[in-house]
Amino acid sequence: MVSYYDELEIEDFAWDDEAKVYHYPCPCGDRFEISKAQLRDGEEIATCPSCSLIVRVIYDYLDYEDYETSDE
Repeated sequence: MVSYYDELEIEDFAWDDEAKVYHYPCPCGDRFEISKAQLRDGEEIATCPSCSLIVRVIYDYLDYEDYETSDE
């Protein structure tokens, strides 16, 4: 069983156009991150690159199912 630090709506996240990720402040001082491609793939866990905390992201999958990255 996964233990989430919190459950957050995607609307609570800010979009970083340069890094191409949604982010939300982490208590460690860094930030939780999740990309549109991850959301399109059904991922619901945003991770912090500096600590072990994770949050569950609540969003409507249908808003991202047609998202395509320029890498694809």
